[in-house]
Amino acid sequence: MIRISKLYFYVFIFIVCACFLFGGFIQFFLGVPNTVFSYLITALFLSFYSLYVVVKQKVFFDKVVLLHLLFFLLIIISGIANKSGIIKTLIYLIFILLPLGCYLFFKVNKKENYISRITISKIYLGIACIQLPVMLSQYFGYDILIQFNRSSQLVADFDFMFGTFFLKADHALGFFLLFNIFNLIENNSKNVITRFPIAIYIYLGLTIFISESNISKLVLVIFILYMIYRAFPRKIKVIGVISVLIVTPIVFSQITKIPAVKDEIHFIEAEYNVKKSYQNYERGIAKRPQVLITYASKIPLKIIGDGPYSYFNILTGRFTKTEHFSQIIWVYADLGIIGIFIFIFLLYAIVKSLELSGYISIFIFAIVIVYSLMTTIFSDLAIMITLISLLQKRETYT
Repeated sequence: MIRISKLYFYVFIFIVCACFLFGGFIQFFLGVPNTVFSYLITALFLSFYSLYVVVKQKVFFDKVVLLHLLFFLLIIISGIANKSGIIKTLIYLIFILLPLGCYLFFKVNKKENYISRITISKIYLGIACIQLPVMLSQYFGYDILIQFNRSSQLVADFDFMFGTFFLKADHALGFFLLFNIFNLIENNSKNVITRFPIAIYIYLGLTIFISESNISKLVLVIFILYMIYRAFPRKIKVIGVISVLIVTPIVFSQITKIPAVKDEIHFIEAEYNVKKSYQNYERGIAKRPQVLITYASKIPLKIIGDGPYSYFNILTGRFTKTEHFSQIIWVYADLGIIGIFIFIFLLYAIVKSLELSGYISIFIFAIVIVYSLMTTIFSDLAIMITLISLLQKRETYT
């Protein structure tokens, strides 16, 4: 009879291959939709955890699990109150079952140490390192490869550099590459993951800048500047901060006199105000910041939202207003301000469970919030697996 530790390893390898290596290939060449992967992997997560509970007679219940349960109850309450229908409400539960299943699956490993942190880190780093040549082949071979597209999605050339990840998963790929860099900074003491961290930093950084995820590029630049700042002695930091505070108003006043900068400021003021944001929202062309401005200024406060999939109708595949895949926007529209509070506390609890260094923990939480605005992270397998499994830091892992 197969041991549960070996079964865990086989399930882990299958999940990694499905989400990080062959998912995009299967989608593109065979036409298997992403939702199939999402439900299959979620079922695997929960099935293994159920088996673990039966065999080991251990049940995990902590803040993360509790907040998932509260989120679940809110979905049910909002669905009933808004008469959303059983089908949409049940499908919406993927936003609970996927992250919860992922958390419990890797919580088992955190408790039992079936696969060491070093092994997981090396596997993920290897996957990260092959993304650049794959993306380059996709970039230069687009005209040939696009002829073999069997997916139901229209894939433009600027959407084609998905590496070995799912189609149009540029944010997930960037997130994965960033977290490999953070993991080396946090867990590569004594070069246990790689003996050439500097070379890997440069290589993964180049990969991010070649990728299509602009938010990942911005996060990387901010992180590099922060690391440079941390490298200076405390006195120089203090002097530098004071100097910046003094010089910034002067420099800003001069920069705003440049015609190109003045035009950009005028554009921002014209586009991102209450009136224009609401107009674009009503026309269905509002950008994400304009949606947020509209919700904050023109739309009455939503307490429990308009019900599951009110922002995006999963049954018709159509958006109610603007076409944005955004966890934050969806949560507020569907589950209201209560949903937003639970969602933020849940993300914070997940990040805290990683037990990272102080500055890394704060930075990771900020990053996850940003990505939550850009995509629906709770239904994104690659992002959730990366977040929960890659940066785990426990003495039992070493």
